[in-house]
Amino acid sequence: MYTRQILEQPGSFVKNKRPVFGTFAGHPKRLDIRGVYKPYGTVPIPTLITNLRIKSRLSFYFMIGEYAGSISFVDAKVFGFAEVVFWNTATKQKFVYRSVMGPRKRFVPHGLETASTSSYKKSRYIRISWDRRHDKLSVIFNLHGDSVRPSANAALVAAFSDKSFAELTTVLPAPTLRRCSGIYNAAMSLHGAITLIPGHGAIRTMSDADGLAFMNMHRTYMKFRSHGETITAMGTVAGKKVSFRIESGSQNSVNREFYNANVLFCDGTVTPLPPVLMTHSYGISNKWIIQDTENMVDLTFTPVSENLSKISIFILRTVYHTIFGTLEGTIMTAAGEKISFRSMTAIAENYLIRL
Repeated sequence: MYTRQILEQPGSFVKNKRPVFGTFAGHPKRLDIRGVYKPYGTVPIPTLITNLRIKSRLSFYFMIGEYAGSISFVDAKVFGFAEVVFWNTATKQKFVYRSVMGPRKRFVPHGLETASTSSYKKSRYIRISWDRRHDKLSVIFNLHGDSVRPSANAALVAAFSDKSFAELTTVLPAPTLRRCSGIYNAAMSLHGAITLIPGHGAIRTMSDADGLAFMNMHRTYMKFRSHGETITAMGTVAGKKVSFRIESGSQNSVNREFYNANVLFCDGTVTPLPPVLMTHSYGISNKWIIQDTENMVDLTFTPVSENLSKISIFILRTVYHTIFGTLEGTIMTAAGEKISFRSMTAIAENYLIRL
């Protein structure tokens, strides 16, 4: 069965101007990969310039009450982008709210002890913050609607001390040994509520509920053109809280057996997963097949609803498909326990980035 060694945190992910690769237990104080020497070859480009090629993304996936969705912050250095997209899992109705942010020193924080990231617009207030000293991760959004969309408010909280909380950090070649990606993943229990306020009609308020969430922070030295796919899933199976994330793309290391960020969290226990192959022969809107060669991952993803985001500013162009759907199949823990499920909530992403 596939295994990948989990190491202690190295303190810094760049030492003597070279990346420190590996899979690391827990979280670092800072997810910072700046300062790599000549990440784009032998051309002596100043580090100040190559640091600008590091692009960051913070994604928070949630499943609470009858809603499931994601909150994303994208840091492209010269501007930022925030998006909230969620679905009513019963009616399949989609709600999308976007915000473009002007120049700011940092859109996605480095710190993993205490930090916050926000979109401050009155019509699109979105904030994700955390403070481990006070054992709290908080998500708030206050989104004004229009003639098509209702206004939406949410207050969601999670505790780092909860027994289901689990985390893992990986630093990978991206895709060569000269460059790197730093990836932090965490699964947690969630508590809170979402309120929808239509322009006409009754306010739809849900009572405070318990749910699940998954946080992903990703920093990488980007190539000029990148593409990839991810699957993030959350659910309760036989009384156990199960979350996992699987990635595949052009930034992947050549040696994916040793260097990948795929991970399964089950009731606070961490299982590094093997590399997988994701196929969708009839397009991303039809069934996806997700399998590995170690018989640990055998899944089918059925898309239900898709959200397409396109950004084109100067030389930057992104095409991002966020797809809500369900998973069925099996996945195996490091202890050899096979977890089987049907209709697990999942969010897939298919992206193309040119910058």
